[in-house]
Amino acid sequence: MDWIIQKAVELGACQIIPMATRRAVVKLDEKKAEAKVRRWNAIAASAAKQSGRMLVPEVTEVVGFSKACSMAGQLDCGLIPYELAKGMGETRAILEKLRPGMQVAVLIGPEGGFDTDEIKEARDAGILPITLGRRILRTETAGMATLSILMFYLERV
Repeated sequence: MDWIIQKAVELGACQIIPMATRRAVVKLDEKKAEAKVRRWNAIAASAAKQSGRMLVPEVTEVVGFSKACSMAGQLDCGLIPYELAKGMGETRAILEKLRPGMQVAVLIGPEGGFDTDEIKEARDAGILPITLGRRILRTETAGMATLSILMFYLERV
C-alpha cells in the first residue's frame, strides 16, 4: 500500500480512499488503521514534494465498498477496471469523453478481483466498468495503468 500511495500521488491522484472489499485480504483493527493512515499521509506528502505537486493528496481511513461507490457516484465520472469487462472500443469511448478538470473516481479491486455483486452495486451507482486489456493485472499495476491513462486525458498542458 505504501508503494501504491507513493505512485498514485506521483501520477496525479487528488485523494486516495482505501476501500474494503469482499475479497480483500488485509483487515485492519481500529488502532492499527489510525497508525496506517498517519503513515500513508506522510508518504503522500513526501511523494507530492518529490514530484513537485503543490497539492498534497489526502489518504483517508478505509471505507466500505458501498460508501466508496456512493462517493464515486458524486463525481463527474466513476470507473472500475474489471477483468471480465469486454470491449476495448467501449472503454476507449468512455475515456475519450473525459476532459481536463473533470473529477474522476477509480475503484481498484483487491488481488482476488471484484465480486460480481460488487460490480452490480458499482454499476447501480453509475460507475462504469472498463477493461485494461486481455491481461489480468495485479492490484498495484491496475491502479498505476489506469492513473497513467487518466493523466493523458485529464491533465492540462
